[in-house]
Formats: sequence, structure tokens, C-alpha cells
Amino acid sequence: MNVCRLLSALSLTGVTLLGVAHGLAPATKPKPVVQQKPPPAPVKKKASPAELSPYAAALQKVAQTGLDRLAAVDGAGDPRYYKDGVWVHDGPVCLRCDVGPGVTASVLAAVTGNASDRSTAIQTMDTAIKLHRLSSGAFGPPAGAESGPDIQTTFFAVQLGLSLQALSPTLDLAHRTAWGQALAGAVDFLSKNGNFKWYTNGNIVLTNAVAAAMAWRATGDSRYKAIYDAAFDFALQPPQTRWPGRGLVTTTPASAVDPARAAGFLTEEGPGTPGFDSDYTQMQADMAAMLYLTTGESRALNLTSVLVNRMLPLVNQTTWELDTSGGSRHPAINRVVPFTTCALAVLASNGRPDLIPLAQSQSKAIGTVFAESVTYTNIGMYQYWGSRLAPTLLALG
Repeated sequence: MNVCRLLSALSLTGVTLLGVAHGLAPATKPKPVVQQKPPPAPVKKKASPAELSPYAAALQKVAQTGLDRLAAVDGAGDPRYYKDGVWVHDGPVCLRCDVGPGVTASVLAAVTGNASDRSTAIQTMDTAIKLHRLSSGAFGPPAGAESGPDIQTTFFAVQLGLSLQALSPTLDLAHRTAWGQALAGAVDFLSKNGNFKWYTNGNIVLTNAVAAAMAWRATGDSRYKAIYDAAFDFALQPPQTRWPGRGLVTTTPASAVDPARAAGFLTEEGPGTPGFDSDYTQMQADMAAMLYLTTGESRALNLTSVLVNRMLPLVNQTTWELDTSGGSRHPAINRVVPFTTCALAVLASNGRPDLIPLAQSQSKAIGTVFAESVTYTNIGMYQYWGSRLAPTLLALG
């Protein structure tokens, strides 16, 4: 069945990454962005406050305590703290990781009204744009073994876009314009560099679509809506003559009796052929959920459901660990990772009441993981502060 038709047929209502080194564009000054009226903010269908509100409040408290601990200097030898718009740490430079706590600050400011968090969030993004935006519109430097700024740019764009979305109702025009231009410039770079037609891996092509959707939401420019639409379709159904075996694979079809049962994944390619990797499917679910928070479109919510349904049988719902054994990119047996995706909270709050008990339980585990993460040396967790904790807080309200 055509996968786009599959998603539209569902009844829901509501960092080791492979780089892209093809066709790097020469550095050019980004074109000015014409500010148009943005599309209206999506209306979220919320679960009963009696069901999720206490869990939201508890997670907000844990997040605030963790953020304050991460920002503070704990003794003379503390390698991790916040100063002058930079989340300092002792790991390698990774822009999309480094700004993650600032994204959480933006959401906490939005849902609690904390003025200090708001200031921190604004300073984080202002500093990142000032120090890391290249003349091409991209953001750098590349992380790890990445040979170009493409992947750094698309993931940072999503972090910036979520911060802009959270703070936009109270953000001054100058900041909304500057951040919108930075976001649009990043998408322009990705477009010129061929990223929207290059199937790197499922999590990355979906992130490209989210970045374009956020640029559309920030600027109201229909050009970015067209880029987003094409990028979403490409993520699910790339031309098979050029990208054989890649795209959305449906493992459980929808049915008339239970249309929300559909399960599947976007392919990830490691040493072998493209296939299923539950670790990266969790990242895909994060992006699909943020896409829904950005656009309010049912196709994004439906894709989120499809991805979560594929992972849930692999989740220990006591420890909230995801089994990644035999993955296309993580083939090790008996490997597990924390199941902290924001997708469960987004679905439970928007048309999947069957997932409310799971979201309640998972929120406690998320709180534990991120409370402990302030002592982690792996800066990949910094990225998850922005791409998992922040959108979970936003979804739960």
C-alpha cells in the first residue's frame, strides 16, 4: 500500500551519525527572508489534566532542578556549567548538543513563566547564532567525523526552531526576525547542498523535513512549506531507482477495526543493507513528534504513532529501556538504551488515550534519566535535553 495513503488513512486526530559530503556549496551570503504572516499555531488536543497534569508538574520540577545543577559551577574543577550563553563542558564541540539545555530552558520559560530560564534560552541561541553561523547559512563546525556542516546544520535548526516556537508568544520582534532568518538560511543551505534529495538515513532525512517545516512556521514563507512537503514525501518514499530499499517500511498494516495499530520504521543503513535500527527509530520518533508540535498535521502524528508502535514491543515498561539488539546500525546483542523519546507524551496528549498510562510511567523514568545526566561525560545527552526532554515538557504542558 502506498505509505502516504497509509498515513492519511489512519484515524488519529490530532551521536554517531553518517555525514553528507556531496556537492558542498560555496560560501554565499544568505538571501534576506521576507517576513510573511506565519501559519496559525497548531491546536493541540490535550488529555485530561487529571490524568497527565500531575506528571507534567513533577517533570517540570525535575527538569528545573537538573538545569540549575547543569548551569552551576560546582567547585573549582567542575567541567560543566553555563556562562555567557555557552553550556561549557569537557567534551568535543557539538553545537546541536551544546544548545540542548538552552532549548529546555525555553520550554520551561514558556510553561512556567520563569524569567531566568527565558533569559538563559535567549542568550543561548543568540550566542550560538553569533559564533557558529557560517556565511553560507550553515552552522558549524561539523561534529566528530562528519566531513561537512550539513548534519550539524539540520539538527541545530530543529533546536533553534523549537526554542523559537516555545518563546515566540513573548519574544520581541527583533529576535523573532533574527532567529527566523537564521532558521531560513539554514534550510536554504541544506536545499542548495542537495540534502533534501539525498537519503542519508531515515533519522536525518526526517530531521531535514522538520527543519523546513520550522522555517515555514517561523517565516510564513510558502517556499519553505513546499520544501517541507517534498522532504516529508522523500523521507517516506524516495525514488527506488536511486534509493532502493530505503524509506518507510510497514511491518504491521492498519485495519478497519484498529487503524491506529500500524507499525513501521524508516530505514537506517550501517555496514550492511538498509533496515531497522530501534535506537535510530527512537530518534525518528522524536522528530516526527516535534513535526506534529510544529505543524499540527495528522500525517506527522500518524507517522509518530507508526514508529512508536514498532518500538513498544521492544521496550521494558518497568525499566523503560529499549532493546536495540541486531539493529542495522547497532548490531550488538543485548544492547539497551533508555526509552526517553518525546513521542509517547505527544501521542498520549493528542489522540492516543491508550498510551496515557505508559506516558505517566515513562515520565518518571525520563525524570530519573535527565536528573542523573548532569554528571554524564557523554555530551550526546546535551542534545537530548533539547530533542527529548524539551518537547516532552511542551507536550505535557
